[in-house]
Amino acid sequence: MSILHQVTYGWQRLATGPAFGPTASTLAPDELGRLHRRVEHWLRTDPGGSCEVSHFYGVFGRHAVLVRREQPHGEHSALARLLVSAPALLTPRLALEVRDWQWLGVQGERLLPLTRRGIEPYRVGLAAESRSPEALAQLVPLLSHVLAGEEDLIELPPSECAYPLLWGLDAIVGGLVSDEPVRTNRPPAFETFDDRARPPGHPGLFIRFSERAGTLAAHPVYDSVAGRLVADYARRANGAPMPSSPPARPAAPAPAGPLVPCPICAATLTWDERELYRYDRGEGAYVTLTIPDSASPAQRAVSRRTAFVRCAGPEEAGPGAAHYLPLAYGQHGTPSVYGFVGATNSGKTHLLISMIAQLEKHGLGPGLSHQAISLAGHQSLVDEQVSPFLNDSRVVEHTRPGAVGLVDIFMVREAGGGGRPVALFDVAGGDLLEIESARRFLDVADGLIFVVNAAELGRDELGDRTFATVLELLQASGRLAELSTAIVLGKADLLRFEDPIASWLRQPDRVLDPDSSLRESADVYAYLQARHADAWTRPYRECRRATFHVASAAGSDTVADKTFVRGVRPCRVLNPLIALMAMTGVLTSPEARRIGI
Repeated sequence: MSILHQVTYGWQRLATGPAFGPTASTLAPDELGRLHRRVEHWLRTDPGGSCEVSHFYGVFGRHAVLVRREQPHGEHSALARLLVSAPALLTPRLALEVRDWQWLGVQGERLLPLTRRGIEPYRVGLAAESRSPEALAQLVPLLSHVLAGEEDLIELPPSECAYPLLWGLDAIVGGLVSDEPVRTNRPPAFETFDDRARPPGHPGLFIRFSERAGTLAAHPVYDSVAGRLVADYARRANGAPMPSSPPARPAAPAPAGPLVPCPICAATLTWDERELYRYDRGEGAYVTLTIPDSASPAQRAVSRRTAFVRCAGPEEAGPGAAHYLPLAYGQHGTPSVYGFVGATNSGKTHLLISMIAQLEKHGLGPGLSHQAISLAGHQSLVDEQVSPFLNDSRVVEHTRPGAVGLVDIFMVREAGGGGRPVALFDVAGGDLLEIESARRFLDVADGLIFVVNAAELGRDELGDRTFATVLELLQASGRLAELSTAIVLGKADLLRFEDPIASWLRQPDRVLDPDSSLRESADVYAYLQARHADAWTRPYRECRRATFHVASAAGSDTVADKTFVRGVRPCRVLNPLIALMAMTGVLTSPEARRIGI
């Protein structure tokens, strides 16, 4: 079965009275009848149950079934929508990605089957949510029971983290390597909410979020193993290969604070704030920050605004190897980490600084707001780099070799929604050619902005070597299909008289329009192919979600005495950042979900 069949259920008025049954289906009647008998119990919750949307996923022989259930206004308002396909196609991962699907694919009055390509616009991952402190804390006891393999039914109380928990579990279990048969090789069935008694026979291992369940305590033997796997998952991010399951040993104490991956060395930090540091400009070094016990709450808050946390990764434990992150970096959940990829002269640092300059001037656009998290670091950035670039047309220095720099971190909020932290990092172009330096950063990055230097088009058909290095490392780690990318045709002012570049340079910035984004991507892709620059299009071809953009960080390229002679006029520099936030789940509107397909 290479397609996904659809079935809809609802209440109908029959001669014998109202009945809940199939109202439309792409399955043959006899096949639907057999399927109905197997999934009937999972089509609804209790007659007086929750009005919230919930899901069931299970494998019955050669059929995998996803049921999306809702009951907005009492028993007779119940609706169920089913996707049915082969288990190899409708995997737990895909089921979680399309959890919000409500389409019917109707042509006239006829329900149509779906293809994998047809549902791509509706796929939304949970990689970032599954690495939140709340999800990671709940994942450890769940994983410990799955690893133990002693139960067919694992029940947890209803949780807002239900979907991220299942995502993280699938990522970790799917990556286990063992010489022995693993009990969890078969995908577990799951139900994200139920208010009924213990279910009847269920398919294999079954994970159920039930109102009747108590708090799930960690398994006494496998707690330590699960804790290490979850910590490694938090560091490596979704989809990376996991280590073999080590021998069980007594459980370790729970972490004192949330786990946050370090983007510089890829170590996992416990953000417990036990020891803080400040930067002493006189000594040119970080020194221990001591806040007196007698300090008032206001004084403590002032001291903490400029505080840092020290990290020395396990591979860098020698003297002088420590590096520091702002305390605010890990206080608002695990940030979405974005890095800029390009050769040293590609203009990526100017692009990054111009993005921050435009954020300061114009914001992200209607319905979106942002706020700097590290206030002192942000103000220093504005004073030392953004203002000289924007107001004095000064050239920004290249990122120094050997440095993975946190440039800025800010909280992004949608109208009426919660916030997500976003961290922007600049990596020296030469460092990305050093395999080890690139690997550490790529292990924790959530999205990448590849910068194509327009001045280099036609000079080297092999393209930017940093592109190839990064993509090959991502392929080797298994993360290529997980990362989203925005490819920017930078210094586009050099092409301002060429179509279609000239047309796109006149289009507005700060726009979240999936149709316009797709047209721009198609035009830039075709333009690069026509210029025999296929190598620059590789991220678009190989990453699951990607966009192309036309932008100019400075608006001109003539420099004298480290100054842009014609001034600085950034053009369309925020669209790539907004697109990347949409593709990585920071933005969650229906328009955002269609970006990068």
